[in-house]
Amino acid sequence: MAADEQALQGILQQIETAWNRYDSVSLAAVFAEDANFIQIFGGQLDGRAAIEAAHRHIFETIYRGSHASFALRSIRFLRSDVAVVFARAQVKFQEGNVAREIETRPTLIVVKEQDKWQIVVFQNTKISEVPAAAQAAARLAT
Repeated sequence: MAADEQALQGILQQIETAWNRYDSVSLAAVFAEDANFIQIFGGQLDGRAAIEAAHRHIFETIYRGSHASFALRSIRFLRSDVAVVFARAQVKFQEGNVAREIETRPTLIVVKEQDKWQIVVFQNTKISEVPAAAQAAARLAT
């Protein structure tokens, strides 16, 4: 599976490189034609064309001049041709004159067809401060 793990790491690298070049076409190329993308604010993009168009728009507006980094956290192979990829991402950008940073935990479901891995589902969750009540509930669950 080492080659598959490298290929999956390569997908994250392609997303990062495409983001930092503001290349929505290259970013969308790692997605299946009928992929689903849930962005950090809960919006859903259906299909590679929608994913490309949305990223083209944010690269021209809110994330113009931004810098992203993606790090692989782990891979869980459900089958030899289906994997869940857990990552961590960080986007640095300017909002007016204020430097901003968003950290997220992307979760990708990827499938291998004809020896090529493609993302079929991408769920991006913004990391935010956990309310005290939720922290207490988490401690009780362990």
